[in-house]
Amino acid sequence: MTTVFNLVLKRITKQKLTLLLITIFPLVVLVIPKPADFETPLISYGLIGLVLFFSAFLFSKQIIDDRQYKTIVRIAASPLSHRDYLLGHMLAYLVILMLQTTVFSFLGYFRWQGEVSFYLYGYVSLFFFNIMAISFSLFWHTFFKRYGTSIAIFSIAVNVMSLLGGLSFPLRFIPDNIKIISLVLPTYWYAYSLEEITNKDYFNAMMALLILLGFAIIFLTIGSKRRFE
Repeated sequence: MTTVFNLVLKRITKQKLTLLLITIFPLVVLVIPKPADFETPLISYGLIGLVLFFSAFLFSKQIIDDRQYKTIVRIAASPLSHRDYLLGHMLAYLVILMLQTTVFSFLGYFRWQGEVSFYLYGYVSLFFFNIMAISFSLFWHTFFKRYGTSIAIFSIAVNVMSLLGGLSFPLRFIPDNIKIISLVLPTYWYAYSLEEITNKDYFNAMMALLILLGFAIIFLTIGSKRRFE
């Protein structure tokens, strides 16, 4: 797993355009002002979740590259398990996304001000969300051999998850009958944790994050069961 981790980090440094994009987009989100009737920047934290989701997807393109160029066949012939292969990728992506998250959280505090507790718990929420986003992206890519097909369907799926799960706008604006559907989406539990942090109900917020972690485990487990092809 350590070997995969180091290799993935080296490959990430070669993705100049992707690194540029994940640097620019959080800065764009930081420009968005906090609405006067909002105690915390929920809208911006929802949008940064969407940015992180796509960042995880773009980095994990390496999974499809390995399948397309038959690198996965050589890996399959080695003692490395598919699970360790995915975990190595996951940890490497998590390091990069947490750097992105740290910069956003630090600058966000000075941009919007407010109570420090929101930004501290918000940082924890983003950490769990990053784990879920990476796990989902790795799980997603194991079902595709071509990147074009993967990103086309992923864009639709994530935008639907964003609309129904509270990333595009706060959960308070989602009708109750739609919220019932949203409960099965991991994005909902991230947005819910932010709402509870705003309400200072930290216990419910942490319970929501544990559910988010449960989604991540499920995605990684299913993805690890996929055969090397």
